[in-house]
Amino acid sequence: MGILTRATKNLTRRKTRALIVIIALSLALTLVIILPPSINAGKATTQTIINDLNNNANFIKSTVSAAATEIDCSLPTQFNLPPPNATGTYHVTVVQPLMNESYYSNLTSIPDVNNVVPILNQDEYKDNYPVYLYGVPLDNASLLSSYPSLLPANITEGRNLQAGDSDDIILEEHLAQQFDVSVGGTFNILGKNFTVVGIEGQEALNATAHATMSLTDLQALTNTAGQETTFKIFVDNIDNVETVSARISSIYPTMQVSAGLSQVNSAQELQTSIDEQVQAAQNNLNQIQSSGLEEISIAVVADAAIILFIMLYSVRERTKEIGTLKAMGASNLTILGQLMLEGVLLSIIAAIVAIAISVFVAPTIANLLLPHSIESATFGSTGFSIGRNPGGYTPISVTITPETMLLGLGTAVLLGALGSLYPALKAARTRPAEAMRYE
Repeated sequence: MGILTRATKNLTRRKTRALIVIIALSLALTLVIILPPSINAGKATTQTIINDLNNNANFIKSTVSAAATEIDCSLPTQFNLPPPNATGTYHVTVVQPLMNESYYSNLTSIPDVNNVVPILNQDEYKDNYPVYLYGVPLDNASLLSSYPSLLPANITEGRNLQAGDSDDIILEEHLAQQFDVSVGGTFNILGKNFTVVGIEGQEALNATAHATMSLTDLQALTNTAGQETTFKIFVDNIDNVETVSARISSIYPTMQVSAGLSQVNSAQELQTSIDEQVQAAQNNLNQIQSSGLEEISIAVVADAAIILFIMLYSVRERTKEIGTLKAMGASNLTILGQLMLEGVLLSIIAAIVAIAISVFVAPTIANLLLPHSIESATFGSTGFSIGRNPGGYTPISVTITPETMLLGLGTAVLLGALGSLYPALKAARTRPAEAMRYE
């Protein structure tokens, strides 16, 4: 009878004990199989959030830098109060005075000014519903990419305007709902049809029903060619904003000049918040790795200890049997091989059970044992936010691959061999005469 046959027979002789040992081993091996990919998945999830945070920080820096160097210039708004109509109702008309090309030329000649962008705003009515029309130049792709604040920020459907667009329009969502228009539809204003290419989500601080189109289209639509209501001036450096603002005011004393420097402090606070979140994410990443390695170590030690103690007990229990085998001529190597094979077989069976368990419960076990990944971080047109999902954290998604299964099986064989090595050596060194006297 070969050692494989004897090893298999010995395991089946004590079915209850073998079953208990296999269950205990499979639970420990389940952790050995699940934890490595879980650690990698948790690290990947957290690293993605760290990358998002860093990207958000860079976006904030570039966006705020552009906003902080922006100066808006316009003439004071005028309010016309015509006589009441037949019903006695007054309709106040808001008029934004127009500026011509001479303003543009004078503003571009001011030192430290990089760009002057003409903007046209017009208040109109569609079926007695107020519509705020906003015209932006779309003839320069480089200008639009350098100053994203020129275009609507919160596009929820469709796309944004882009260089070369003509007869296209972006509608604020309430305006689109008011006239039941969607992306791809037609919006008629002042007798002209425009194709709706995008819908802009309503901003909390701006509830105006506005529509954005090409400056050229709006000038043609309102018969204001060569005229604008606002100039957006972009300065080369934040340090020069106040100086340029003062020069504009000296050239045009009645002009309203508004700079974006006030955004710098809030942006710095936001940057501090992001830095704190990055540090928290990094700490979370380190915690996932350290906790995972500790739990793997515990599982490995538990596996080896279970095999060691069960095989020691088996050797003690079968001392006479081992002595009989040696008296019949079995070599030390044969005894050693048989007992180590028993330990390896137990581990292989337990590993197969553990693999089956891991396939179904890997995500659950991973999220129970490993530290939770930090909340997801997003940055949209309305600002930066640390968002929680319904569970309060970003769950770890784990997949047990064939490579992971093979690694678990190999680990089980190694632990089975190592755990049974000492008991097998002890059994192999037993003298037949001493074994036969053992009670």
